[in-house]
Amino acid sequence: MSWAFLTRANSERDLIDELGSSFKPRQAAEGLVSAEARPKRHDGHLAELAFARQAMKVAGTAPTDPPRLMKALASALADHEPKRAREGTWTWALQVVAPDGNDPLDPRRKVAAAIEEALEAQLADALPASVQARRVGDAEADRLLQVWVGTPDKAWIGLTAGTQVQSRVAGGKTKLKRPADAVSRSGLKLEEAIGWIGLGPDKGDLCADLGAAPGGWTQVAVGRGATVIAVDPAKMKVELPKKRFVHAQQSAFEYVPAETLDWVICDMAWRPIEVAQLLAKWGNRVWARQLIANFKLPMTQKAAILRQVLRILEDGGWRGLRARQLFHDRDEVTVFGWLDPGLAVLGPKPPFEFRSRAKQTAEGPKKAPRPRKEPRGRGGRATGRGDGPRGRSGGRSSPRGGPRKGGRGGRAR
Repeated sequence: MSWAFLTRANSERDLIDELGSSFKPRQAAEGLVSAEARPKRHDGHLAELAFARQAMKVAGTAPTDPPRLMKALASALADHEPKRAREGTWTWALQVVAPDGNDPLDPRRKVAAAIEEALEAQLADALPASVQARRVGDAEADRLLQVWVGTPDKAWIGLTAGTQVQSRVAGGKTKLKRPADAVSRSGLKLEEAIGWIGLGPDKGDLCADLGAAPGGWTQVAVGRGATVIAVDPAKMKVELPKKRFVHAQQSAFEYVPAETLDWVICDMAWRPIEVAQLLAKWGNRVWARQLIANFKLPMTQKAAILRQVLRILEDGGWRGLRARQLFHDRDEVTVFGWLDPGLAVLGPKPPFEFRSRAKQTAEGPKKAPRPRKEPRGRGGRATGRGDGPRGRSGGRSSPRGGPRKGGRGGRAR
């Protein structure tokens, strides 16, 4: 059974590189990539793909005229009736999508809209009663009956388990509306990331926002109830409650927290490898339990750079790493991870010595430096302690070795 994937227009090559040649991926249409198989994780489950918005287990292709398309869809559902008998009753939902394209007047969009209208009108009469009764909404469906209009006259169809898709949203496009008081559009990236992950900085959490200015991510985290230390030499453009917000006006490469935090979030306009090395240091030194970071990728070799970023983060002690080019990302990828509980139990290491960006590594200095005066960086004095409010200390690993949401941890020893 072959697979197909929706991706951002002009990201087809990135997805093909991510899949790898062994799966024989190819661009089937603009915004649509097909492959003979799909990568799996070490535990045998299907891998989540960073550059794919949606996934489909392909049943075949069909003409886009509604009568013949309806016949193909009915056949796809009928082919799964034996599985239904073995597995028991399952539910399904219909999604008709036009892949991404560069043409603002892409004809596939009109075709998809017409197909969806026709199918909605005909489904009740064309499908068996047993099938009709099991149709539900996208979020609740066990399987998605998918129709992707790859070309104006050709559609890809499939019936994919809800656990195997990339998103429950049609086309994988989670569109959010920018609040009127939002200081920048970047806050939408964090909001979408939290929805994708299923958790994020929340009430009672202590969070560091690296490269925070002008304050889009800080604004979202504080709005969710977290206390945020915003780290950036530039001025912040948000006014937030002083009890839950402080500005550490210094470089993110110099800042050291006073104790282990619940979250480190990062949306820095900086080279991705250097940002990964900085965040690996946060993991190795047990400065935060959970991570959400946005990495700005180069115009070429995005998949290769992303693999390097993830290796650096894993070497830094971050586990459960997930990466996705979200709808509100541009030439970026958002990454989530949680700290290795083995590191958390050991507690934070002594503050690192800031030498220079060129000499920084994910592991920090090999040996303790000689005592000397604190150097001044471009963004201000490196004090060796955080300038923000004190919060929960680290040291307690999360249940089952996974990410932990909320709750007070014990002080790291």
